[in-house]
Amino acid sequence: MIDDDDSMEDEEDFDEDEEDFDEDEEDFDENEEDEDENEGDFDDDEEDEDEDEEEEKDDSEEAPIVKEDIYGRTIDTKGNVVKNSSSTTYIPPALRQKQNASDENSNIELKRRLQGQLNRLSEKNLSSILIEIETLYRSQSRASIHACIYQLYHDSLLSSLSLTGESLLAEHALLASLLHANIGLEIGSYILENFFQIFLEHINDEVSNKINDNLIIFISYLYAFYMTNGKIIFDVARYILNSNPLNEKRLELILLLLKTSGFLLRKDDPLQLKTFLQELRTICSSSTLISSSSKRLEFMMDTIKSLKNNDVRKLPGGFEPERIDRLRKIYKNLVKDKTVQQANMLNVGLQDFLNAKEQGRWWIVGSAWQKQTVQDNKKTNKNQKVEQLFDEKIRKLAKKQHMNTDIRRLIFGTLLTSEDCDDAVEKLHKLNLNKVQEREIIHVTVHCCLHEKVYNPYYTLILQRFCAYDRRFQISLQYHTWDRFKDLSLLKNQQLANFGQALSQLLISKSLTLNIFKNFNFIELTQSARTFLVELFVKLFNEIDDASLRNIFQFPSTQNYKFVKDAFRLFLSHFILNKTNYSELVHRRCQIAINQLSVE
Repeated sequence: MIDDDDSMEDEEDFDEDEEDFDEDEEDFDENEEDEDENEGDFDDDEEDEDEDEEEEKDDSEEAPIVKEDIYGRTIDTKGNVVKNSSSTTYIPPALRQKQNASDENSNIELKRRLQGQLNRLSEKNLSSILIEIETLYRSQSRASIHACIYQLYHDSLLSSLSLTGESLLAEHALLASLLHANIGLEIGSYILENFFQIFLEHINDEVSNKINDNLIIFISYLYAFYMTNGKIIFDVARYILNSNPLNEKRLELILLLLKTSGFLLRKDDPLQLKTFLQELRTICSSSTLISSSSKRLEFMMDTIKSLKNNDVRKLPGGFEPERIDRLRKIYKNLVKDKTVQQANMLNVGLQDFLNAKEQGRWWIVGSAWQKQTVQDNKKTNKNQKVEQLFDEKIRKLAKKQHMNTDIRRLIFGTLLTSEDCDDAVEKLHKLNLNKVQEREIIHVTVHCCLHEKVYNPYYTLILQRFCAYDRRFQISLQYHTWDRFKDLSLLKNQQLANFGQALSQLLISKSLTLNIFKNFNFIELTQSARTFLVELFVKLFNEIDDASLRNIFQFPSTQNYKFVKDAFRLFLSHFILNKTNYSELVHRRCQIAINQLSVE
């Protein structure tokens, strides 16, 4: 697809300069010596200078130089954590017993007050309960409140004998999500981490034990109320599905998960839901422990069919979207800061929660972790795996194109080694990149598109698929296009032609709109800019019907776009309509575009 010798001649520099934040260590030895010498001038008993120097050396050796790091831990000048000397201080048994009794009484009182609030929890008085608990957070230890709320939730919601009422589970999940949004994500993380440990302990329970059933429904409601995204739901579902053997109990858990979260997942992440349902069908059909006449299997197939057809009414067991919509309105009314809904949403996988004690809680700011060397080793191994994924030719080409990070090399190699657009999109999704890394998909794909010897629609199709998948890719593409507008003069003629044809296809597919030209420099129109715009519009006029063309040139009726409309009208009239070297079709559709731009 990309020629190693002739293509990609004008290479785009992706180098990112890393800033060093090395902190200069303070020289405490010199400061201590100066202070001690100054004090020596005012001593009543005069001592020899030699003795003073020896005492200073002894003091410096006995008292190590320490300071606090950003986590509040005491460290020495080499960065090693210093054990707290207070731990060696002797505390009499009577005083220890008194302190323990005081803490225990405080926790009992705190638990009693929280229990009283949760006992009267309902939709109507949710606001007052939320205020009371927020008041407790301002006066009590957060860790104690987290532990009490988790214990109360565990005792009241996770019954082993029967399913807890969905209204009770939904209201408790809504309260937890509101605390998560208003107080901080520590409470949500604490509940989820401990609940998933319980989930792991009961994964092999009999059908009659309902602890995991209640837990699954509760977590589904946490997802519905924005505490976490769909990643955790898919992780839990796949963990159950891939646990051997897949029996009736595990099938029931997956069924509960799909009934409660299926339609929300269909809206948020339809591609991944489709993939999971295909995996579910395959594994269920090959399982020897599930009878083909099983009622649960029958309900499962009906659920899959309802999700596929987006038919809520035919979902077996009943699903109440009205309840979720009603509680979501309450949530939005009670969240203090409307911007925290997305910011506090946990994008954490199941394995991250299960391994939190060993690998740290990276999703909590300030949650320090000692075993950094393990992560460094994993990063090294990951880098080695990236190098081993592709052959020498691809690696050399990636280096030539300045793919100077592992993520860019990985995306670049995936694009060049995929069979077709569908294969490339699927492989890129499976890379499991975070939101920052996902932006590199747009950058690398556009880079490859521009540096082809001949325009290749393969890259444009990939961009279209990602823009249709999630709006964040559309926004990334828009910003990247603006950056390209600034550098048009640096592009060769073939690169300008490739860029123009790609952008015309993105306009036709509605991945982008002509509104992106509001930042285009029409006043100082360079030769490169003219070449790019002509290529764009000629391609557009040749490949679109009249009705779609009018829609593309329909701008918002505001003064903000008046200059852009006038600039387009002038450009089309001067550089295309008045030129005789274009076909009649191009001239006719150019006139349609000009007429549409004239509409106020």
